[in-house]
Amino acid sequence: MRERQGLTRAYGMLALAWALLIVLQVFFAGLGIFGASGYATHRAFGNILHGLTAILLILAIIGPRTSRDIGMAAALVIVVTIQIGIVGARDDAPGLAALHPVLALVAMGLAAHMGMHALRAGRRPDRVAAPAG
Repeated sequence: MRERQGLTRAYGMLALAWALLIVLQVFFAGLGIFGASGYATHRAFGNILHGLTAILLILAIIGPRTSRDIGMAAALVIVVTIQIGIVGARDDAPGLAALHPVLALVAMGLAAHMGMHALRAGRRPDRVAAPAG
């Protein structure tokens, strides 16, 4: 039971860290947009973030093991996979490719929710309150 709680905590912490790393990813995109560098760092870091979504899914399966946590982790993998894939549509369907940053925001919100949910569910009160009376 204690091992499972540790995995649930790791899942929650990684999900929150993932959400925060999106801020760094946006910075890397900004470097490319404003010409300070190319998009290579943004692309490489995006691939790392995509890999971390797979780790989150594995942790959801072996840690919390609830259908809600597994579903949210699977949804994160799917959203990020679609988000990465639509970049290739920028020449043929720029309106579709423009959803790339929007899906990043969706993924960030989902990851933050995953983390807060897991960490909140993993907390246990140190003691039970005495009945009033």
